[in-house]
Parts: sequence; structure tokens; C-alpha cells
Amino acid sequence: MEICVRLNDDCESDYTFQIDKDDTFESKIMKMFSPKSGLAKFMVLRPSIFYKKEPKGLTKSMHPGFLTEDGCLIYHYDCDKREYRKPLDLKNKKIWEQLWPGQLVLPQWELSRSNIATFVVLMLAWLYTDLPDVVSPTPGICLTNQFSRRLIVVARQFGYNAIAEKLVEETQVNSAGTIAQWLFFTLHCLKVLFLTLVMYTGLVNPLTVNPLNFYYTRKPVVSKNTEALKETLRSIGWIGVKRATYDDYRDTYYNYRLEKAGGMVAAYKSGIMKKAATPGVVLETGEGFQTPLDKRFTESTFKTMEKSRKFVLSEEYLIQVEHDLKDQIKTIDEKEVYKINQEIRKFRRYGFFECGPQLARLVQLRQEVAAEKAAAAQSAEEKKAQ
Repeated sequence: MEICVRLNDDCESDYTFQIDKDDTFESKIMKMFSPKSGLAKFMVLRPSIFYKKEPKGLTKSMHPGFLTEDGCLIYHYDCDKREYRKPLDLKNKKIWEQLWPGQLVLPQWELSRSNIATFVVLMLAWLYTDLPDVVSPTPGICLTNQFSRRLIVVARQFGYNAIAEKLVEETQVNSAGTIAQWLFFTLHCLKVLFLTLVMYTGLVNPLTVNPLNFYYTRKPVVSKNTEALKETLRSIGWIGVKRATYDDYRDTYYNYRLEKAGGMVAAYKSGIMKKAATPGVVLETGEGFQTPLDKRFTESTFKTMEKSRKFVLSEEYLIQVEHDLKDQIKTIDEKEVYKINQEIRKFRRYGFFECGPQLARLVQLRQEVAAEKAAAAQSAEEKKAQ
């Protein structure tokens, strides 16, 4: 069974993991976040430096999901909202008892007060050193002046006395006018705000700020002695495939359909461009990943769709997906292992771009429901306008 775990609290980092029947979240997934022995020792997993390295718990996304054009599920952009999160039992229940295959796991990240306090103190200290000389209790201690004073010594040693004298002049208290001092301080404040924003959003998200610790985490990669890393990845069921976002799926599917049709003109004439530009349908309450797990072996996806026009998950559906995947792999020469692996990898990321008649029928019926509701909503809007 495969599930996805969102790392860095980023919708573009939904990684796939292979789990066994007896695995619990504590024995499999949670140990990944250990900074001493887990994947967090080699890779940044938290959203930013303002969060603790280990999550306080795990939740699963109960958003129904998005049904692709060929009968697979990907995650909606709202899937991590609070109303769709449901806590997971880390110790007492097996993973398969709590999740559908492919369902998304969301770590609960906790703010690190110590990291936030350290960052704030450093930024305030930096701002203090750059206070304008006209108001600073200790004028002339900014980092630029400290660096310039060391350059003065170097310049004099090598005989650049003119440069040294110029630097001495510039490091004098109130060497710049009052307006210039306040202008420089304002720019410095903006610089600190920009740095804070970059760190908060995770654009810069260092594994550690300790140079010694950083050396030890990079040492296996640099020395190519990656056995410890490989063993860590094996122990957590790491597959290394990211689940696609909707935008990624849509663009890739669109290009696939255009290429298969023989170009944009041919695709336009055949009428598939519009369909390829907006593939799939958003599922609603009670569908997709909101299907009760206790109905996995009793529910029928295909009968329910024919009868109620609702897409529910079931063992029957999962078996059909597996059957279609095997059929696609059979079309590839078994000697071409690379192509087979590529096909499986593409399926894990996007789902199918071609499916069998059973899955195609599911999508067709579900899209008819969506079209009827859209038409009804449009009709209601037109009546209001009148």
C-alpha cells in the first residue's frame, strides 16, 4: 500500500511512501522526522526555521479530492485546510486501518518559540548597530564600520594610505548627514523585513545554522558513503515520487493530448482541446477520500456511480486501477525495464493518461453530474439577473 506525506507544508512536496501491513505511523512515518537518526538528519522537512524539527502529530486530509480525466485521484488545493484534517492514531492502529491507498498525510507543525526568539534578538541587535549616529547611544558600531576598520589596517600594511585615510573619514561619527543616516536606517529596516519574509515563507530553509552540524550532514553525500542515507530511506518506505498538483497534471495532460492528436491544429479540429484544457472534476461531500473506510470491501464503486452518480472508493475500484496499470505495462517490452519504471513513476505522479472502459465510464457519469449542476447554477444566475 502506498500513501503520500506532505513535507515542508508545501503542496508541491507530497511524497509517496510504501508501507507494510503491520506498520504504524510511529514505527514508520514519525521516525522520518528524527533529527538524529531520521531523514531530517539529511533533508529539511519542516516548513521554515520558525518551526520545530519534529511535528507534534499527524493528520489525514479528508477532502474528497479531484477525479482526473482517466479515473484517478489527485489532491485539491484546499485539502490541507483545518476543516478537512482528521487526527491519526500514531501507536495503536495500523496505517492501513486509517487511510485509503494514496490518501494524504499532513504533519502538524508546531512553532518553535526558541527559534523565533533567537531570530528576533539577532534582527533587533542588527538594527541597533545600524541606528543613526544622531540617536544611537553607541554611535559608529555598525557592521559596515567594523569591517572598514579592519580594511584600514590591511590598506596601511600594503601602502594604500589614501584608501586608508578615506575609510577613516567615512567611519567617523556623523560623517554622513542626518537625512542620509535616517535614509540608510530605513533601507536597513526594509532589508530586515525582506529577510524575515524569506525565512518565514521557507524560500531559505537551512537544515542547520551550525557549520559543524552542516558538515556532518553533508559528509555522506560529499564522500559518496551514502549507506546510512539509503538505509534510512528504506526503513521509512521512501519511493521518491512526488504527487502532482492540479496545475502540473492539467498542463502535462494537455501537452500529452496535443502531442497524441498530432499538434494543436489537429487537436482543435478533433474537438479535444477544450476537454484537455480543463480535465477532470472536483468531487463533493461523501465522495473520494471521504468514503468510510469500513465500506472498503462492501461498497461497489461502479454500481454506486450508475445508481447514485457518486464516486466512492472501494476495493473493487482499487483492483480495477491495478488491472489497468498492469495492462499498460504489458504493452511495453519486458526487457525495457527503464520504460516500465518510467510508466510506473508517471502513474504514481499523475495517475493514468489512458484508462480502460470501466474507469472511463466512471468519469463520464461523474462529469455529467457536474455539467448538470453547472447548468442549473447558471440558469439560476440568469433568472436573478432578470
